Amino acid sequence: MKFLKIIFQSIAPCIAASSILCGCVLRTITIDSEPPGATVYLDDEPIGQTPVTTKFTYYGTRKFTLEKTDIDGRLLAKRLTVYEKIKTPYYQYVPLDFFSELILPIKLEDAHYFLYQLEPVEERPVEEHKEELLKNAAELKERLFQHTSH
Repeated sequence: MKFLKIIFQSIAPCIAASSILCGCVLRTITIDSEPPGATVYLDDEPIGQTPVTTKFTYYGTRKFTLEKTDIDGRLLAKRLTVYEKIKTPYYQYVPLDFFSELILPIKLEDAHYFLYQLEPVEERPVEEHKEELLKNAAELKERLFQHTSH
C-alpha cells in the first residue's frame, strides 16, 4: 500500500505539469463579405452569416459558397463559389507538429481570413423577364418540332 502511495505521489505532479504545459494549435477561418450578412457554406455545410469565424482541423483546398438573400429568399447578390487552398504552416509538418501540438507550453493560433466582394443581382423589369421567357419557349418549341419531324 505504501508503495502505491509513493508511486502516486511521484506520478501525479508529472501528470499535472504535463497537462498544464501542453500546447496546442487553434486553427480558424474567418469569412467576410461586402456587403455583409451573406450565408456561408463551408464544403456545402452552412456555418453562419458573414462575418463568421469557424474552427477547422484539416488543411487543403476548401470550398466556400456565399449567397445573400432577402427575407423572402430572393437573391440580392450573385451566388459565389470559390475554392481556397489553406496552406499548412511549417510547425504542423512531422516531426515539428509533435512539439507544436503536445510539448510547447504555448498556444499557437493559425488564423486565415478571406474577404469576398459579392456582385448585386441586376434588377430587371417584369416585362423584360416575360419577353425573355416567351422567346426561350418559342425557341424550345421550334427545336422540339424539328426533332420530331425528322
